[in-house]
Amino acid sequence: MTVRPSVPLGDEVPAAVAGRVFLQVGHRRVARYRERVDSSLSGLVVTGDGALARAGQLREEGFEAALLVDEACYRVAAATPEAPFPVLDDEPAPLFGDPLEHQMLAHLAFANAALAPTGYVHAGAVGALEAAAVRVARLGDARVVLTVPVDAGWFQAGLVEQLADVLGRYPGPKALIVGGRLPDEVCATGLVRLLELVPGAGVLRAGLGAFGGLARGAGFAAFGADGSMRRAALPEPVKEVSRGGPGSPAVLFPELMGFFLGLTLAKRLGDEDQGCWCEVCQGGDLGRFTTMAHQAEAAGHNVAVLMEWIAQMGSIGAAVRGGWWRRRCRQALDSYAVWNARIQQVPGFTAPAELAAWAELPDLQAERDVPAGPGVRAVGRGAAR
Repeated sequence: MTVRPSVPLGDEVPAAVAGRVFLQVGHRRVARYRERVDSSLSGLVVTGDGALARAGQLREEGFEAALLVDEACYRVAAATPEAPFPVLDDEPAPLFGDPLEHQMLAHLAFANAALAPTGYVHAGAVGALEAAAVRVARLGDARVVLTVPVDAGWFQAGLVEQLADVLGRYPGPKALIVGGRLPDEVCATGLVRLLELVPGAGVLRAGLGAFGGLARGAGFAAFGADGSMRRAALPEPVKEVSRGGPGSPAVLFPELMGFFLGLTLAKRLGDEDQGCWCEVCQGGDLGRFTTMAHQAEAAGHNVAVLMEWIAQMGSIGAAVRGGWWRRRCRQALDSYAVWNARIQQVPGFTAPAELAAWAELPDLQAERDVPAGPGVRAVGRGAAR
């Protein structure tokens, strides 16, 4: 693929990614998802230290949907003012040119935009953040995204404004990856505040925040296909210790907007499982994914439901998406009590804190009351209860 010439920096989100909710996947698991993404609304963010090579293979195999490469350098080391891109900056410099430019051109050979390999940005590390912004701006290419893997500590009072100030002064596209251990409600509130100050920023490696972020002004987003892809961990040495697997795949229960192990669903739903009507299940029970042999089919179900959500959000005007998303989350939160009353089990289904956080956020001031519309229905399941 021939690399296109650079595009001058501007405030616009790259057209190839604007408004999309990507699916973020590990580079070893791409095969489960590549045929199921809606190329008109979504795409893949291939993640990990083998992501660039896998992206090349995807293009050679005819994959035509939008594609991004996240080599997850933030999992290795933190950014510093001297080395904002530690994986590149700690290696021998090339004989000619900027190592960052070389790396970004390698991404652009296969990807629709290039994600800068910024190290993990600890809360308050303004110098490291500014150094990354200066280096990326120097490239002068609007296809390169200033990627900022920030600790959730930035979302505390006082720091979020500093983060927004640096990002707001950077003249090109930018995207957030959130890590750390602050409560989900703090992260959701902080993300919304940041997007108010820096509209158009992307939100990558997220869970429900991918949809919530896009509803609140993000330029594009990526939902993690599994739990490891829904938040960045603090940099730490690679550990080879295996603790064994869960025994059954994680399955998205559409009406509850949460993931549960297949075995858990089988035990709790029992005869109450009335079937899922997503493109993959076609009326099949959600409780059927009871072993890891069902992993590929469960992944297909999860993606099918997510693509429905993406299509629904795309059908709603940007100005009222925030209210729609909050109502959608509130409806799911209310459904936990309904389902727990039906199954009469202890423990029952427990709502994830992230869902409650998005359900309880206040409406944007500019939003107006609108009918719930088709997007508020419990997608992926039959209408009968």
